[in-house]
Amino acid sequence: MRLLIPCMKCLQVFGRPSNELARVEFRDDGRYELTCPFGHETTTIVQQQKFEILFDIGAHAILDGYYREAISSIASSLERFYEFAIRVFLEQSSKSDDLFQSCWRTVSSQSERQLGAFIFLWASNVGSAPKLLSDKQTAFRNNVIHKGKIPTKEEAIKYGNSVLEALRPKMLIIQNTFAEEVQKIVFYHLRDSRAGADEKKPISTICSPTIVSLSVGELSHHQGSLEDHLVTLSDRRARA
Repeated sequence: MRLLIPCMKCLQVFGRPSNELARVEFRDDGRYELTCPFGHETTTIVQQQKFEILFDIGAHAILDGYYREAISSIASSLERFYEFAIRVFLEQSSKSDDLFQSCWRTVSSQSERQLGAFIFLWASNVGSAPKLLSDKQTAFRNNVIHKGKIPTKEEAIKYGNSVLEALRPKMLIIQNTFAEEVQKIVFYHLRDSRAGADEKKPISTICSPTIVSLSVGELSHHQGSLEDHLVTLSDRRARA
């Protein structure tokens, strides 16, 4: 899986993006310092949250036949969504990212504690218990990741759809109910990704479409199955 990045300096100089796109591997910090064929040095920051990127990485892994890796990435996407939701809820209550950062350090390596925090914060902010993965799907995920189970393509897609059903409705509720807090979390992400960048280089942001996406407003995008999105991804890869 590669991220395609246009040169924003070419857009400024020539009035249009160049036909040359940088094909880069995803970075954990979301920051890409590039030099285009015309010699323009730029820094580009990807706006998406990590849970958005990880689900797409899992989908691409399915297309490439790496089903264990797909399940690992999709499971990580759900866990990082829980982190994102916790951050939104604490932003709503404290109007600062400091409280989240202070608390997160104590649970950053303990996924069960993160899940517990999410459950109770969701209940207190939304007023209902969150729908989680079934015990069967959780056991399947653990067997793949911790016990070396080799899943089939059908099992990987079924698991992916289960995560979509658990994640997507919650993401839409957060978008609609905590829009201001979501924008603040996106700002924190861009701020943190920009830290350490060369300030002399032009800095821009991009927003790449993903299967679970905070930036896509069309309701139809959030209703398709994983199979539907795999077809879209396959077509997109063929045109790249």
